[in-house]
Amino acid sequence: MVKYEIPNIELWGGFPHLYSEDISLSDAARIRKEIESRCLNLACYTPEQLMYANNIAAKEPEIQKRSMDYYLKNIEITAELGTNLMLMTSGWGYYHEPIEEAWSRSREALAILAHMAEKSGVTLLLEPLQPFESNLITNVQTLKRMLQEINMDSLKGMMDIVAMAVAGDTVKDYFEALGTDLLHIHVIDGTPSGHLAVGDGNLPIDQYLKEIVDFQYHGYLSMELAASNYYPEPDKAFLRSLENIRKMLY
Repeated sequence: MVKYEIPNIELWGGFPHLYSEDISLSDAARIRKEIESRCLNLACYTPEQLMYANNIAAKEPEIQKRSMDYYLKNIEITAELGTNLMLMTSGWGYYHEPIEEAWSRSREALAILAHMAEKSGVTLLLEPLQPFESNLITNVQTLKRMLQEINMDSLKGMMDIVAMAVAGDTVKDYFEALGTDLLHIHVIDGTPSGHLAVGDGNLPIDQYLKEIVDFQYHGYLSMELAASNYYPEPDKAFLRSLENIRKMLY
């Protein structure tokens, strides 16, 4: 990011660089110094939540305890890293059980985490997931419902453009439903699903960006490029996406 003169970053919490199970708070403080020494600003910390075995809505007590311990530690890491924003998801329920049972477990867990976040000066950004990732918060209406049911200043919403498109929601839907509770946006392309560089999918990203600007959004736009074909040469995908976004915005 220094090489490409990008001053603000969103840091993913996974191994080998920062997996919370493997590091201490002193390690997090060291990483913060590494970030600050490069004059970078950590806009948001995003601990891994889908690839690893954590689920705050799990019905098994041992799984839920492990998951809660994981996120509670990550809230501490967020504060130690020097940012006040941590991305959070709802977990998921079993498909053969009533959805409200998993919803209730998720709500209870998120409320506990939001209380801990509040004490640490951290705001949790609740991100809707795609239907193959969760059966709980998958669109703007379920996101709004959860925020209203918990009703805490330390739990706010965010928008992922791909999840929005897959759900059939619009930028307008998000801003009208959440207003000032919309604090973060992932700008990625898809078909409509995917984590593609802008221009590699078929979503109308230019239209979305114009609408975001029209709603006078003042938060960060973060690229979440996670397609496996980008792994060997990530810089190419990043620069392609960055160039396209700059053309659309300026």
